[in-house]
Amino acid sequence: KAVTESERLAVSRVFESGQALALFSLAQQQGLEGIVAKHKDSLYFQGKRTKTWLKMKNLMDDDYVVCGWIPKDNHMTSIVLGQYDGRKLLYKGHVTLGVGGAAFAKIKAQPRVDHPPFDEPIPPGHGNEDAIWVAPTLVCTVEYMHKTKTGGMRQPVFKGLREDKRPEECMTK
Repeated sequence: KAVTESERLAVSRVFESGQALALFSLAQQQGLEGIVAKHKDSLYFQGKRTKTWLKMKNLMDDDYVVCGWIPKDNHMTSIVLGQYDGRKLLYKGHVTLGVGGAAFAKIKAQPRVDHPPFDEPIPPGHGNEDAIWVAPTLVCTVEYMHKTKTGGMRQPVFKGLREDKRPEECMTK
């Protein structure tokens, strides 16, 4: 069956290797998730990764206030995130991938608070009822694919803590 183009899928023409970065830059400008590039003569093998196909993702990042953490199964942990809208600290979701090491040890050592530090109620579920809340004094960077229609991050990854930024500087966009 032939693949047809749509508003969500563009079938590429042949580009030389020097043009791939220009094409990726164009994808970024248009807010697309990224592009898939391949060698001109390579074949596709279903379910198998090869070095002749390359996925180039349009990743974004943003800074968030660390507001708590949630212990999960399989020794995983999620960090609960917030950002300021003016003077109000708002709930912005979680990040699980990349959480660990010295950065998480520093988060765990933060003074605990009895209630979520947000200025508005947080949504139920997502493990928030099991969160261990901390004083909102640390800032972290999170990388993600894009924001969903509801404002959540798609495929967020914790990239580390920032010592050079105050929590009040983490503003919603």
